[in-house]
Amino acid sequence: MASVLPLGVCGLVMYIAVKSIYRLYFHPLSKIPGPKLAAITSGYEFYFNVVKGGMFIWEMERLHEIYGPIIRITPLEVHIKDSSYYDEIYASSKRRREKAAELVARFDLEGSGFSSISPEDHRKRRSHVEKHFSKQAVSNIEHLIYENIDKLDNHFKRAFQFHKVISLDAGFAGLTSDVIHKYAYGFNSGNLDHDDFNTSVRDGINGLFKFSHVLFFFPVLQTIIDLLPLWLLEKLDPFVHALASQKLDLLRRTEEFLQSKSTSSGTPSVMEVMCGPSMPEDMRSAVRLNNEGFAMIIGGTETTARSMVIAAFHILNNESIKAKLREELWTVMPTPESRPTWRQLEQLPYLSAIVWETLRVSTGIASRSARVAPNEALVYKNHTIPAGTPVSETNYFVLTDPEIFPDPHTFDPDRWLRAAAKGEHLDKYMVNFSKGSRICVGMNLAYAELFLVLAAFVRRFEMKLFETSEKDIAFVRDFGTPYPDEGNARVRAMVTKVIVE
Repeated sequence: MASVLPLGVCGLVMYIAVKSIYRLYFHPLSKIPGPKLAAITSGYEFYFNVVKGGMFIWEMERLHEIYGPIIRITPLEVHIKDSSYYDEIYASSKRRREKAAELVARFDLEGSGFSSISPEDHRKRRSHVEKHFSKQAVSNIEHLIYENIDKLDNHFKRAFQFHKVISLDAGFAGLTSDVIHKYAYGFNSGNLDHDDFNTSVRDGINGLFKFSHVLFFFPVLQTIIDLLPLWLLEKLDPFVHALASQKLDLLRRTEEFLQSKSTSSGTPSVMEVMCGPSMPEDMRSAVRLNNEGFAMIIGGTETTARSMVIAAFHILNNESIKAKLREELWTVMPTPESRPTWRQLEQLPYLSAIVWETLRVSTGIASRSARVAPNEALVYKNHTIPAGTPVSETNYFVLTDPEIFPDPHTFDPDRWLRAAAKGEHLDKYMVNFSKGSRICVGMNLAYAELFLVLAAFVRRFEMKLFETSEKDIAFVRDFGTPYPDEGNARVRAMVTKVIVE
């Protein structure tokens, strides 16, 4: 028995040595530049994303500075930092692209369009969702967005009356959450009915994001979480408990829709329609449909709210930007109570420039999302990437490419006006919502909310920042979306005037 243990250890060492030699010198990716340790083991990424907490993006940036625009970042994945190559990876439906299965499994949204691996599954699932998020469909629910803007405005007015500091990040997250819950599931999540906007509204989504790197390396944990009772999850981790509670509540509502027990009146919600007879029988599982709905909730809450926070900070932090925008808004909002449509606001050049610049600076999704070309070897300069290899670019690197966006870390809406005057189309580099056949289905809702909310925010109130600086919104850690060094993006302000003319 004593001799078995050394033999086992020797065998393990031999296996690791042989596998390392293969990955370094004989693997199809062995000619791709990069650190040897990253080629040998995914432990390289584990150290930066799990041990150090969402820092692999900055290590990739450092590696590109050393090795050039193409690097091997894991034993199986290639990363490219070249804005002109983005469309090759995230191609249109004319060129077959699949998602990397291990990268989407961590979000536990099996059966949804977001988690679809093959383009066939993605098209089949997306076709039932995208019609609800077309530009016309979103224009039809502007009244819903305005209802929640009015609620948020009432909070701002009370804050002015009682000289209270207001958390804009919580307010904007409350608004986006209430809008998407009402539209997708037909009920008001009630965040804006709380005095503090229900500051825990993002706990579940934050739990998913902040735990995502751990789940990527240890997917079995997701199975364990699903099996644990809520009371135990609450003791172990309040954020994971919030996530599990939220999903269970939505699952119950989905099951009621499937059983035609909905009590909603008027226009049916998105999930009510999707649970109806138009959905093919093989796609009517309550869990699958709920995962589709929860993907809408995730996408419709955090990233849009963060963009609003970024915009609010820069508008309040720069008097000339605020004054110029307010002057332009007078043309379509002669009174603070005016309710211009999204289409009207889109015609305003400076507001549009602020929205574009906000999206560029806020990044959207921070983590890379690899694509696989199963039947096509991709060629980048003098490197051939074998078919079936996960290949990625990171949106942040495109959005801060100094060759496209000079002085990229400066919030400068005028860059869009200067480019338009020269006939340049910077919008082709706006990859916040990805590109190609997998472009974000909720893009139009995000645009509508940004235009309507920012217009009302600037036209109706004067505010000043309170104990808030650039570090409170800085992108330091990548947990799916950008996070500052501690906590979540945070902007606090004092309302100094309610504009009445």
